[in-house]
Amino acid sequence: MKITTESHGAVAVVVPHGPLVGEETLDLKRALAESAVLKRRIVVDMTDVPYLDSRGIELLLEQCGGQVPAHQRPRLASLAETCAEALELTDVLPRLEVFDTVDNALRGFQH
Repeated sequence: MKITTESHGAVAVVVPHGPLVGEETLDLKRALAESAVLKRRIVVDMTDVPYLDSRGIELLLEQCGGQVPAHQRPRLASLAETCAEALELTDVLPRLEVFDTVDNALRGFQH
């Protein structure tokens, strides 16, 4: 899975490109770990993730869910409809901080 990371001040915006499935979830896990070392806050821009499978859902819950302290929890932005639906059907969506755009997720850190 191709993953790019953009810096927005003290926030890293991690951008996965492609479906979040199977072994490719490990690429996102690595990118989040690397960004956590360098930056205090992370936004995952899901614009280019058309769908995810159970491993993708597990990764998002593990990395961005309620078990992670709030100040270290990555935020998700721009979920595709199929991703949002999968997260909602599995009751994971309410446990994540999800924003409609990256800009809104970044703005949320300023408050």
